[in-house]
Amino acid sequence: MGWGIAPRRGLAAAAILAAAAIAPDLDLLVHIHRAETHSVGAALLAGAFAWLVTRQPRWGAAVALAWGSHVLLDSLSNDTRPPLGVMALWPFTRDYYKAGIEIFPAISRQYWKAKFWVSNLKALAVEVAILGPIAAAVLSRYRSRGRSSGPGARQPPSGGAGDTGGTLDHRARRARR
Repeated sequence: MGWGIAPRRGLAAAAILAAAAIAPDLDLLVHIHRAETHSVGAALLAGAFAWLVTRQPRWGAAVALAWGSHVLLDSLSNDTRPPLGVMALWPFTRDYYKAGIEIFPAISRQYWKAKFWVSNLKALAVEVAILGPIAAAVLSRYRSRGRSSGPGARQPPSGGAGDTGGTLDHRARRARR
């Protein structure tokens, strides 16, 4: 999410939005996974930061939506460690919320166990199978529009006007007035 309103599209924009979408999991480094970083409040703070840095509200909205997509997708996963769910509505409440359906399998954080790699590779395969086609559709739509559809891009001639680049002869236009 966020791709549709980002002011620019391309590899750099995709990398920025992917980083924003992954950033909520930085809380794993401090062992408080799925708490405040997995919330609407954190998404809004990330968006405000992006807006402040870029001075472009569309970047702020795109980053907030990318961050928020992580919160939404994590609420659809199989959570095996209490508290279950994500603190989605922080700072308004510290309650945890979990969707009624589980689309994504649980991820093991027990790296010392033999099944760690096997179970996590299976979970990764499920995530790629679900999210891969969605990402491919977005990229396909972007490519089908062409890179020339951005602001300031040169538009192709409209046709029917000869070699004039899509414009009519100025004298003919004046004569019709």
